[in-house]
Amino acid sequence: IHKMKFGCIVLATTLAGGSAARRLRNTRRLREDTFIFDTVADGTAQATTANTSDKVGTSCSTDDRRVKFMDDDDQDYMDITTTKWHSGGYRMDCVDKGSHTGWQCWATCSPFPNPNFMEWNFLTFEAKVSGTFDSICKPTIGLKKRWPSYSSNVLALEGEYVDGGSLSETEWTRVVIPIGDLSTAEWPNVDGVKDIYFRNCGTAYSVNPHYQIRGLLLTDDPPTISAGEVTAEPTSQPTGHPTTANPTKSPSSPPTVSPTEPYWPIWKEAGDSNTLEDPSHTCFEQKERLGIAVEDNVFQDYFTIRPDPWVSGGIKFGCQRKDANWVCDRSCFPFDGSTPDWSEKLYLTFLAKVEGASPGCTPKISLTGGGWPRLSSNKIFLEDTYVDAGSLVSSEFRRVAIPLDDMRTNEWTLKNLYALYFHTCGFNEEGSAYPLLTYHVSDLAVTNNAIDVISMPPTTSPTPYVTDDTLLATHRFIHKNWYPIFAPNREPAENSWLIAENDAWPIVDSSAPSHSVTVFIPFDQNVIFSAAADSTIYDKIIVEGSLTIRPVDADVKITVGTIIVEKGGTLNILTEENSEHTVTVEINGALDDQTDPEEMMVGILALEGSLTISGNEVHTKMAPLSQTANAGSNVLVINEAAEFAVGGELTLPDTQEGLNVGHWNFPACCSYTDQTETCTITAIDGNQIICEQALMYDHAILSNAAYISRSVIIRTSEASIDRGHILHTGAGKFEVRNARVENLGRTSTDLIDSTVMAPDGDLNLPPGQAKMIVSHQGSNQIARYAVHAHHSLVEAYFSGNAVLPVGRDGMVAHNSRVHIIDNIVAGANGTGIFLEDGTETGPVLNNYIIGRGGGSRGGDDGRFSSQSGTDMAHGGFGIWCRGKLALVQGNHAEGHFGVSPFAFFVHPNFISDKVIPDVQGTPAELAGKKLKDIEPTHTNGLQLQSYGGFVNNSAVATFQVGIDLSYFSVSADDEVGSIIQDAFIKNLALNGRGISTTHSRLFTLNDVTIQGTVAENTITGIWCNNCNGCTLQTPNTTLVIENVVSNRGGNC
Repeated sequence: IHKMKFGCIVLATTLAGGSAARRLRNTRRLREDTFIFDTVADGTAQATTANTSDKVGTSCSTDDRRVKFMDDDDQDYMDITTTKWHSGGYRMDCVDKGSHTGWQCWATCSPFPNPNFMEWNFLTFEAKVSGTFDSICKPTIGLKKRWPSYSSNVLALEGEYVDGGSLSETEWTRVVIPIGDLSTAEWPNVDGVKDIYFRNCGTAYSVNPHYQIRGLLLTDDPPTISAGEVTAEPTSQPTGHPTTANPTKSPSSPPTVSPTEPYWPIWKEAGDSNTLEDPSHTCFEQKERLGIAVEDNVFQDYFTIRPDPWVSGGIKFGCQRKDANWVCDRSCFPFDGSTPDWSEKLYLTFLAKVEGASPGCTPKISLTGGGWPRLSSNKIFLEDTYVDAGSLVSSEFRRVAIPLDDMRTNEWTLKNLYALYFHTCGFNEEGSAYPLLTYHVSDLAVTNNAIDVISMPPTTSPTPYVTDDTLLATHRFIHKNWYPIFAPNREPAENSWLIAENDAWPIVDSSAPSHSVTVFIPFDQNVIFSAAADSTIYDKIIVEGSLTIRPVDADVKITVGTIIVEKGGTLNILTEENSEHTVTVEINGALDDQTDPEEMMVGILALEGSLTISGNEVHTKMAPLSQTANAGSNVLVINEAAEFAVGGELTLPDTQEGLNVGHWNFPACCSYTDQTETCTITAIDGNQIICEQALMYDHAILSNAAYISRSVIIRTSEASIDRGHILHTGAGKFEVRNARVENLGRTSTDLIDSTVMAPDGDLNLPPGQAKMIVSHQGSNQIARYAVHAHHSLVEAYFSGNAVLPVGRDGMVAHNSRVHIIDNIVAGANGTGIFLEDGTETGPVLNNYIIGRGGGSRGGDDGRFSSQSGTDMAHGGFGIWCRGKLALVQGNHAEGHFGVSPFAFFVHPNFISDKVIPDVQGTPAELAGKKLKDIEPTHTNGLQLQSYGGFVNNSAVATFQVGIDLSYFSVSADDEVGSIIQDAFIKNLALNGRGISTTHSRLFTLNDVTIQGTVAENTITGIWCNNCNGCTLQTPNTTLVIENVVSNRGGNC
């Protein structure tokens, strides 16, 4: 029986007539009222199943120190005391969930964990509040999402939300809030709610609100209240964490040596992260290596630093560069070109929370400066009297206040500051790295005001942070994914872990069994591998320093299961220009689903490291035949002399005509044989090329022979149990130029079936580490492609390569900016060049793609919805694009494609919230934007030519569709649509379509030619699938359609 009583309130003005009512979702079915908090019993976690949980009875407050659940005869209530730095409220989360529960929730706060508030129209409760309020400091409320950690709008509890317009200190007053007012663009659904906060006003106020809250209810039928006379829109001013007064970013006039202002903000908001004059240059020290990130948060901006075992990071001060006149043109704090002088300042203060603290590893800071050579201050451990409650924690921001006298030394009075460092813990006495610390820092300032911190607990030192045995961890999180952990104490007993010293490759026992040796290149080592005869089959090579694989006076070959380039590490695989020697990296390994259930290993992986693969430049990548090359002959005649080499190899495309690709059972119906073949050059005489063996098939005049030999070869060994792949993710560098990539790629065109795993929630392990529990072992992992930029945070380059994949896709840009230029891709079963997410902005230029008839031969709609848009481009394509932002120009396709040489599938589902990477080269108007936020900025919708284009591409091949265009939306007023410019499409098959459109009504076709080849074909020039009752329009087109049975079909 609930104690809550709704009183009878008879008022003339109701919420239903106010602006909030317009935000309701009247089409939703009404849901039963649900109490979040009504009685003291709701203040502790309750069991959700018959299973016994030791977490039943856990407090449901966000902070036991500030939130109490009070038993009252009239009605129970929450008593919430906020401070300068802390808000308080109610937790709506599962408190017992993990592998021991089968990932079911056994105990939860609120009626069910992480509710979706949008299932109701209103949040209502009664409240009292005391405090000293003004135009900024008001009683406010906000929500937090479980994951990602979004925040709702912050609403001031006044006006139309409160009966009578304002809360009282003595009387219970009804509050009614439309759920829609809490939603944001980032968090529109208000789902997965973790906490509801009744908020403080910040450190600028000595008295912060004291709340009493009762009857916290989600409902569709709230009691009627009167509206107060305030603005209709919610207030969003108060911040979620401590704030200071509102000083300017820098003094309004050049500061004196001893400014009179008592407070100087160093870093308060995201904009303070970069130099004042040029925002493209950072004020962070070691930003790229450590991946220092800034969170531009509705509650409070903060930055995150995660020092690695060798390098600390921080924030730089003063002038960073001077121009030719010796005037500072890039300045950090104090943003006026001067160098800070803290010799007479009193306190350094900031807000922080820290993850990864452990016995022997305490967060600490220091300053450097004093001119050159630089001096260092005393290191300050962030604990005891320097920190709120004696220690930093991971769950909340706490105030740090350090008297600058404690940082001064006999040698340095803190003049001429260079930087503030947040330190790594480095290595322990045994030589093992401590778990990495992660600092989250905000509101960084120097002040002459005395700073109050909350007193410590009774003990004089913080409670040690205790973790479970780190050997229980199986994986570490890097950028977007979990990867296995490697260390000497994790190797099988019979394996060797060899460490490079003195910049030299370690000595390896020549009798070592295959896959029993791991070579580790530490961060301070710069190793060159140039062995001509190394018969060892290495298990792993782990690069934290620098490794260069290149020839000196002989060809180089190394065989390995997996090469891992760690963050800050560098791997170069290269040959010097004009070198006669080659480098071969042969991948030979076997997947282990026990240690690597997602099958990340076997191949070359740059995990925020720098990977450069660079062979000698190839001057002629392809040459057209000047006459048909006949079966039985070993002579090729090309149009003109080409810079091919004796011993090199050419790929000749399948040019057979009349294949019945439109048959429902092709190729099983029709005795199809792929006629792609390879010519090894034994002699060159002018424009005649002599092949080592006679050709098995005819190859038509004007078809192009592709030169596929390179001085750097990355391939999977014939002896390898599993095929390798090349992947880069995160920061670092990624360039693959003039290399032959052969027999790589594991993902097949079958349905994607990826492993499902999650961290064991019962273990307390260092941040970024986890023991993974597998709930499903996949049989066809996504994203194991031949060459793959996977959420890379650098501008990457794939150029001049010959990629001969066996798996699904050849070259893949996934949420990355990659320049894909002048490559040959021959034989990809899924797609030769794959732009996966629609956020890719790098150009795709002058590539030659040869199809070999592989793929599922099915269109993308077949798997689109069922696989949530993740299983795409499986049918057999040359170039496949999920979006419209890249320039696709000058590419040519030959051979046989299961579906199409060129395809765009731009349906917005599943990708509208994808964010375009903010990396160098990305147009400023796109960088960091969500796809859904770009479309509305264009009057007639986003089209191919808006940022990229489809220009001067050609195909002479066998296919079902020459150019496949799906889901191109345009406005009603648009008279142009997307432009297809200078395309030549020739179909060698018996049937098919030149261009096919789906759910698209408008294109401009400029200088487009569509041709059939065989007599009596059944090809349609342009075919239009459903566009919701419309007819495809192609206005102002210069279009030629030749030798096909029908110019247009479908809705055309």
